[in-house]
Amino acid sequence: MKILTAHPRLFKDDELIDSHISFVPFIRFMKEKAEHAEGARAAYFREIVRHFESNPALQQPLREDVDLADYQEYLDLLTATVFPLTMDEKRDIFGIGVPYRFSIFYYSERFRQIFAEEGGELKAVPKGISEEKVKNDKLIWMYKLILERLYDLPINYDAEIIHNIIHPETGLHKYIKLNIDPRFVDVKVKGTLPVLDCGNICAGDFKLQNIDDLKRLLPLENFALEGFVIWTIQDVTKDRVVAGMKNLVLNIRKDNELKTYAQAREYLKTLAGRADMSVHLTPFLKVNNKSVMENVYVSQSIIFSSTRNDAERITIHEQLLEHLAKNPQPLVIPEVSRQTVSLYPFLKYLPLHGVKSFILLPIVHEKNLLGMLELAATAGEPLDWEIMAHLQPSYAVGSLLLRRSMELANERINEVIMEQFTALQPAVEWKFTDAAWEYLHAPKEDKKAINNIQFEDVYPLYGAVDIRNSSVERGSAIRNDLQEQLLLIQDTFRQVNGGLHLPLLEELQYKNNRMLNNMRETLFAEDEVRINDFLDQEIAPTFRHLYESEENLKPVLNEYFAKIDKGSGHIFHHRREYEESLQEINTAINRYLDKEKDELQRSFPCYFEKYRTDGVEYNIYIGQSMAPEKKFDMIYLRNLRLWQLSSMAHISRITHALEPKLRIPLQTTQLVLAHSNPITISFRKDERRFDVEGAYNIRYEIMKKRIDKVRVRGTNERLTQPGKIAIVYAYVREADEYRKYIEFLQNKNILTSELEMLDLEEVQGISGLRALRVTVNMEGLVKA
Repeated sequence: MKILTAHPRLFKDDELIDSHISFVPFIRFMKEKAEHAEGARAAYFREIVRHFESNPALQQPLREDVDLADYQEYLDLLTATVFPLTMDEKRDIFGIGVPYRFSIFYYSERFRQIFAEEGGELKAVPKGISEEKVKNDKLIWMYKLILERLYDLPINYDAEIIHNIIHPETGLHKYIKLNIDPRFVDVKVKGTLPVLDCGNICAGDFKLQNIDDLKRLLPLENFALEGFVIWTIQDVTKDRVVAGMKNLVLNIRKDNELKTYAQAREYLKTLAGRADMSVHLTPFLKVNNKSVMENVYVSQSIIFSSTRNDAERITIHEQLLEHLAKNPQPLVIPEVSRQTVSLYPFLKYLPLHGVKSFILLPIVHEKNLLGMLELAATAGEPLDWEIMAHLQPSYAVGSLLLRRSMELANERINEVIMEQFTALQPAVEWKFTDAAWEYLHAPKEDKKAINNIQFEDVYPLYGAVDIRNSSVERGSAIRNDLQEQLLLIQDTFRQVNGGLHLPLLEELQYKNNRMLNNMRETLFAEDEVRINDFLDQEIAPTFRHLYESEENLKPVLNEYFAKIDKGSGHIFHHRREYEESLQEINTAINRYLDKEKDELQRSFPCYFEKYRTDGVEYNIYIGQSMAPEKKFDMIYLRNLRLWQLSSMAHISRITHALEPKLRIPLQTTQLVLAHSNPITISFRKDERRFDVEGAYNIRYEIMKKRIDKVRVRGTNERLTQPGKIAIVYAYVREADEYRKYIEFLQNKNILTSELEMLDLEEVQGISGLRALRVTVNMEGLVKA
């Protein structure tokens, strides 16, 4: 049997301590066993001792250059004694080696397959672990042995080491537990045993972390090792995967949920032992006990990923839930065919993905459907029930992960409710307080649901600050990011192909170039999904594998990895610039409105509700019912309308001044809806927000939703334009009132003299709308 050793240049620290193969500790061990055993066992142990002692050469350490083939019969007897008969050479991983050194002189066939390089050298450094760590671990092992054997210090240490091995062909992770047993090793002292001032060691606080101190106190040249160590290695992939998934459940948060599911998919692949298998774990969320689809998960699902629109997605979702309700057991399809699609319509897109075999596993807890696990293979051996058996240890943890996702979804919903709907303002809080007091103090027999909270005859004001062409700018940012990454990949392939020749890389390069050449000015959603899938499913794993396996490619790939986002693996340069520009504008607007809304309450209490779209929109309600203790007058309403026009001009100036500072020079448009008739608003408990009441009042809500993109009649021109304020109205009296405010603000040099009177195109359900449009003076000073 060939001795497996690490490359001689790899671990020169093997020379730090003399180490020799010796059977003396084994012979002594067997003598002790014979003394304490009885009957046949004692006779067997004595016979082994007699056989070894019959050869005088075995009574001392073997020479460094010894040919172990001369001692094969003793090795056979030793291994038959040390390793149980149940050990299998082809299945189990074990070996016998020189103490402290990476030199294995007896090993199982499975050991050789895993730890031997093609040239016969020992893989001393597992993939993903630095040489320095391995050297440090060796020294810790050595000093623990010295302290325990020679100084009788009860050092509590675990000789087991977990290594993560990546299969060279499949790329799957495998976890093995390595134990190096030193029971057949004698630690010898050269000369006098060094005196050790134990200090913290004797106090039990020493953790062997500072190796430099030990090197100084106990130089290894003062010691020698004689004997052999036993290497036993156990596959603990199942345990590590389950433990890893438990950690995912413990650490999952709203900001890392997608990353958690991606890692869970990798764990499940490892557990199944199939790298060619697609795995998708999808939670089934519920809102108000109704199943809903979380797009971010559904879009990754094999079943849903090719659906063309929301309607089709809903149909497949309903078909799937109906099937799972009637059949809560796994659906195993070893061979996908036309008959499969006819029997299970929700699997209609499997052939489109080239899926040859498929498994659908519903995950149920206490009769509640939590989600599903999809397994799909496009080639290789068909998926069958054996795969299910491999995955069985993960089912309980997978159930916990899905339940945690449901909790996070509810937390997100509650956060929105608390932020957007339930934070009551002082102008209306008093009425809710009165209603709550009456409810709490009503007799139990008379207690009913709280009556609807209404405010009658309030005047609404609506304003919207929108980002000009926001959809176009966002789409352009996405396109530029994708184009930049494809160009980066193109350049990387040029450099990679110079040092590595793989047909697969040429195919990926061709696909990348085709996507780059076909990229249009307008990027459609399906194009974006296709490119992102290409980046995530093909480029990312390929570059990662090349980085880990090809040392000479690391500089090239480091350049690529340095330019992409480490978390997502994508370039977000332009999108980040767009989002930062958008955020900066909205922050400035919100800061201004938050300051102003407090000032507005000083004249007369009013309800001020703002919400974010691409820009900022707001509703203001004012009227007698908002403050019964204070007399309302129309002067307060006119004051609010003048403020609204003035504030829109101020916001226009703020955003115009920001424009040169923005990464993306975004512009804003300003829109006001004039409405002179009072309405009734009611707090909707189901939605936790105020809404209008009555058919006429609903017309006002419809107007708000449909005027943001209205065009000037007879032209293709949008009413809202940067640097201008558009005031939409339905009655002449409303225009007359706002013209007075405009004239006043023009006199103060806030608005220019330019004033347009415009007819608007018909909008659905509403006709006869008109508008005033006035230009904001960006340069003039406000008069005192």
